[in-house]
Amino acid sequence: MSDLTSLDPQTLATQLAGYDILAMQTALKKQSNSLQSQQSALTALRTAMTTFRSALSALNKTDNGMLQNTATTNVEGIATVSANSAAQKGSYNLFVEQLASAHQVSYDNLSDEAIKNATGTMTITINGKSMDIELDDVDSLSALAQKINTNNDKDAPGVTASLIRTDGQVSLMLSSDESGEKNVVEIDTSKMDGTSAALFDVTNRETISTARDAKFRLGESDKVYTSSSNTLDKLIDGVTIELTKAQQEGDTPLRINIGTNTEGTKEQVQSFVDAFNELKTALGTLTNSGSDGKDRGAFAGDAGIASLDRDLNNLLREMFGEKNITQYGITADREGKLSIDSTKLEKALAEDPQGLNTLFNGTDGLLKKMDKSMDKYLNSTNGLLKGRQDTLDRQKTEIDSKTDKINARYETSYNRYLKQFTQLQSIMTQMNNTMSMFGLA
Repeated sequence: MSDLTSLDPQTLATQLAGYDILAMQTALKKQSNSLQSQQSALTALRTAMTTFRSALSALNKTDNGMLQNTATTNVEGIATVSANSAAQKGSYNLFVEQLASAHQVSYDNLSDEAIKNATGTMTITINGKSMDIELDDVDSLSALAQKINTNNDKDAPGVTASLIRTDGQVSLMLSSDESGEKNVVEIDTSKMDGTSAALFDVTNRETISTARDAKFRLGESDKVYTSSSNTLDKLIDGVTIELTKAQQEGDTPLRINIGTNTEGTKEQVQSFVDAFNELKTALGTLTNSGSDGKDRGAFAGDAGIASLDRDLNNLLREMFGEKNITQYGITADREGKLSIDSTKLEKALAEDPQGLNTLFNGTDGLLKKMDKSMDKYLNSTNGLLKGRQDTLDRQKTEIDSKTDKINARYETSYNRYLKQFTQLQSIMTQMNNTMSMFGLA
């Protein structure tokens, strides 16, 4: 008789319980692999689209769009000039009579002891905005300067306090944060006692810098224009002029020439083309049908993703400001990949540089429309990819639930088989013992 007592119940239970769930495990593994493939594809798609959208944002900045302009001057040291994409080609003459300056005053012969003993409220006013400084709890000059500088009241004037130390003497310097005639630093001591008020009397004050407006003339006109700041960013559309030095009568006027930075513009256009082609490559891989011998993409035949490709292609054919991309030398091949005809681009830039700006960076230009088309997919609230991700998350939850059920079934089967084979082993042991007693073993 076969000796079944040598059989291991745990090994048999493990094998048979494994057979019970094998079909379910195989199906679940297939589902898990499919889910993982879809998740990887969705991540790749989101990455490609997000990268492209970031490129669009970088190329559609208000002051730095596709069109790159350059600004040159005939005289060095008078002003620093820059031109953004909105600047028009042309020449402008400027004569700088005076630079703007910020008001700075200092109060001398001050000491920590005098400030510590000061009482009352000192009010600092600049161009209609005021701040009150309570002196009763100020015990040093440093504390006074800190209290002025750390005033966070939104209606407080822009003023900076500094301590100037020379020859053992300390002066408190108050500087307006903004230049211009209107931004004069004024101190009201009417709420201070007499001794304290004397510390900030006009006789104890020295003007370090007078509040002045910048003054300049345009062209050959004698009319004088003023600006509270040395930064002239609204004088000429798209041009920022930072005045650095006043001129003397008889000096050559400052001539500002605005022109197209052709090479810089070509680099911007190339950046767009590269970003678009990278997205097209990613979409091509993910939607490939497999008929060309390449791997079938995870989104092959997916109508939602195919619509993105169509949207982008349709936008490339649209007119923006009576211009389209082909007029600036940008064309698409059979696969939808873009390329640039440099000669045609240069010629178009020479004839109508602002046309490129309108085409790509206009209020309703190509870049903005492409970005809007991306939002339909990437919107974190109701975008298509968000919906796809939610579906995959639900499927992952279902798979986890099935995994738990399979594990529970395995445990049930294992325990049942273990009990059966343990009982069988026990019975066979008893039978062998009985047969041994009769000499039959």
